[in-house]
Amino acid sequence: MSDARWSWLVARAAEVSAMGPDAVAELLSEELAKIDDRIAAEVHDVEGTREVMITAGGEADAFPLVRELVASAPALPRWSFSAFRPGRGFDFEVHAGPMVFDAKQLGFQPLSADEAPSQLAIRLLVPNPQLEEWAEIGLQIIEAGVGEEAAALIAYLEIDKRRDDSKNVFALESLPGWIERHRDAAG
Repeated sequence: MSDARWSWLVARAAEVSAMGPDAVAELLSEELAKIDDRIAAEVHDVEGTREVMITAGGEADAFPLVRELVASAPALPRWSFSAFRPGRGFDFEVHAGPMVFDAKQLGFQPLSADEAPSQLAIRLLVPNPQLEEWAEIGLQIIEAGVGEEAAALIAYLEIDKRRDDSKNVFALESLPGWIERHRDAAG
């Protein structure tokens, strides 16, 4: 694979290296959007290394391109390139409307084959499912916890409230393992 898509960065490496992480993320995202508007960059400086994470925003169809871009990224001193947002577990707070709670307090139910044939599908159990924000917040919680690649394997997400008679309920912290065990169904 040619490095032509990164030639602009190589040519401007000193200038771009002197910029702050947010400015670099904006510049990289603008350049990557010229290739595919689903692709963006997140940039962090960690212990003297500029870490660039290329994301497809959860769009699984763009994952091969993200892998290609990372594989063809230039070897710049004190720069590293990686593909996809990593999972960070569920040890974080969720802000849903007026409510704030720990993500690790949430649960999920796998949906049966009758409910979602041949797909990875879950019901996220939340305190107040009537809030409009849950459609977006639910996806963000899952991606933050399990990572961009694993979250994209979940083809269907339903939001509901845990009831006293809820069956087959698992702690959200066990979702990464459940996805791994059921990866074949995602196909």
